[in-house]
Amino acid sequence: MSPQSLSKAFLCPLLLAAVGLAADAPVPPVTGVGAAEKAVAPLTTVAEAFARWPEATTDDLPVRLEGVVTGTMPSGAFRLHDGDLGIFVTRSPAGQKLTPGDRVAVSGVLRKGGFSPWMTPHRLVPMGKGTFPEARPGSYSLLASGAADNQWLEIEGVVRAADVLEPPDFIALDLGMSGGNLRVLVNYSSHSDLESLVDANVRMRGVASVNVNKHGHVVEPSFRVPSFSEIAVTRPAPADSFALPVVPVGRLMKSSPGTSLQHRVRTSGVVTRRLSDKMFFLRDGTLGLKVETKRPVNYHPGEVIEVAGFPVMSEGLAVLQHAIVRVVSAAAPPAPAQPTMAAMMDGSHNCDLVSMRARLVDWAATGPNVTLIFQAGDRLFKGLLNQPPSKPLSLPEKSSLVKVTGICVISELEDIWFYQPRSFLLLVADLADLELVQPPPWWTPERLWRALTITGVVLLAAAGWVWALHRQIERKRAVIEQQARHAAAHEERSRIARELHDTLEQGLTGLSLQMKAIETDFNGTPHPAMSRLKFARQMLRQSRALARNAIRELRSETIPPRFEGLVDGLKRVADSWNKSGALTVRVQIAGTVRPLPPRLENHLLGIGTEAMTNAVKHGRADAIRVELDFRSDDVALRIKDNGAGFDPEEQLEQSAGGFGLLGMHERAREIGGEIRIQSRRGGGTEICVAAPLAFGSETGSPRGATP
Repeated sequence: MSPQSLSKAFLCPLLLAAVGLAADAPVPPVTGVGAAEKAVAPLTTVAEAFARWPEATTDDLPVRLEGVVTGTMPSGAFRLHDGDLGIFVTRSPAGQKLTPGDRVAVSGVLRKGGFSPWMTPHRLVPMGKGTFPEARPGSYSLLASGAADNQWLEIEGVVRAADVLEPPDFIALDLGMSGGNLRVLVNYSSHSDLESLVDANVRMRGVASVNVNKHGHVVEPSFRVPSFSEIAVTRPAPADSFALPVVPVGRLMKSSPGTSLQHRVRTSGVVTRRLSDKMFFLRDGTLGLKVETKRPVNYHPGEVIEVAGFPVMSEGLAVLQHAIVRVVSAAAPPAPAQPTMAAMMDGSHNCDLVSMRARLVDWAATGPNVTLIFQAGDRLFKGLLNQPPSKPLSLPEKSSLVKVTGICVISELEDIWFYQPRSFLLLVADLADLELVQPPPWWTPERLWRALTITGVVLLAAAGWVWALHRQIERKRAVIEQQARHAAAHEERSRIARELHDTLEQGLTGLSLQMKAIETDFNGTPHPAMSRLKFARQMLRQSRALARNAIRELRSETIPPRFEGLVDGLKRVADSWNKSGALTVRVQIAGTVRPLPPRLENHLLGIGTEAMTNAVKHGRADAIRVELDFRSDDVALRIKDNGAGFDPEEQLEQSAGGFGLLGMHERAREIGGEIRIQSRRGGGTEICVAAPLAFGSETGSPRGATP
């Protein structure tokens, strides 16, 4: 377990029977631990700790160990080896005084969890200097597996780099081994020349360590060396790396008998692009190479250089790491290659400077990093641009045709018999590498979408306007048709009114004058027919009134109505029949009497008058009952007599010469009402009509509103 990931543990006292209190280096106690130690016998070897550690569920399993300190940390944590196995001991104030090689006795408890067994110390007792145990051979695969965590091993490799870390607690070595590159931390001590170790074969003894994630998975192995005295050079580094034979870029990663890919190699080329202070690309003939340096450099495109570094494969491309560089000459910047898409996709120009035409489809900026999306033919590929925030980002418009220049890097590999590139990206140095060739067409997808949206809105608005106009035209046409029908009806009504006035009313007026003359002739001479003559004149006046009402109704749009009212009209007709002595007519009013529209009152009065006249004329009735009921939504009129009766259906079919029943039906339809006629021969007649109060818009006369 990496000591940086350990939390500070609580400490408690344990008694060591074999050691005096004067030599003790105590650690502050933790409450409750002593009782557990008395109940359980302590573990005395690291092997026992390894055996019990997987089943540990608490932090109170006592441990008492003796051994040699194989590695220390500034925090006071250290690694202890008992001659057989090693274990990690968490930090404590007493541990800060230890140095590698010290022999100590440690009492504490075994900690549960973790990547491998580790313990919390409660008491440390120095026992003088000891000797390191015999180291077991180690390999990169063993270290990467984590199986040798905290164990004392001996490994071999080639030093690729040596640096002093800050703060200067450790010196970091990059050790090339068969299987991978290992990070080695050496406890800080002065060294005459760290650079002399670079590219040297070494053998070293130390403690294996691993860095793990939250799930306990090994992320990276490392190696801890107590001091440089545990490092032995088995093959010195070359005195001058630039005296090595020049290896063409095309042969950097190709092995040959008697050579090792772990050592430095020397190559040369011309600088094509510098993308950061510690990274640039060069070209050797037609092949490109990525170079990573230890320290910042400032080389310019066109400079011919020699490079000595350690070749590795990283994500499908050759990289020269920890390189040292010297300039040979200077020349004009190299021209970028202009490969076809097929050549780009087969990896021929990996790490090379290329230029190609493509359409800038889209881009997105996250801080200084700008991701560009290009399209060439039917293939999309990415570009990466690092733009300092201090510089304004001025990119060509989207959908512009540009000439993009950059370093081609294979970004995806597919394993089909051999590794085949699936995609690539271009590393763009600055905005000057994006040269505008052709502005985007005016009809960009965005503008086309806007135009379609606007067109859709306009069409929708036009459709709505046409629909509204159509409805308005239909309404106006309906109004015009209604006005035309109304005008025609009004003209016909006016014609009928004129005919009635010029014929019927004039005839009735003449008849009234003749009857008045007869009455004058009988003045002063009593005669039995005098009373009947007066009654006949009264009925004639009633007929003239009805005729005038009909004429007024026909001219209702031009002549203000002068109608006496439904209730008064029914009572007046009933009184006239009652005064004749021929029959008895009773009128009954139900409900709350209210004004009615004039046309409604006129038609109901016409139906009632016609019904009473038919009862006297055809049914020879001597008693009639008239009922008028004002209800909430409608008004009902019922006329019932005790006359001879008739067959309603037969009477309607034979009414060619008489229009009484037909007229009543027509009047009922005019007011939106329903009429029901019940009659049988010898059983009298009952006529009922009901009409809605909402018929018409004018308010009837209130005269005679009280029954």
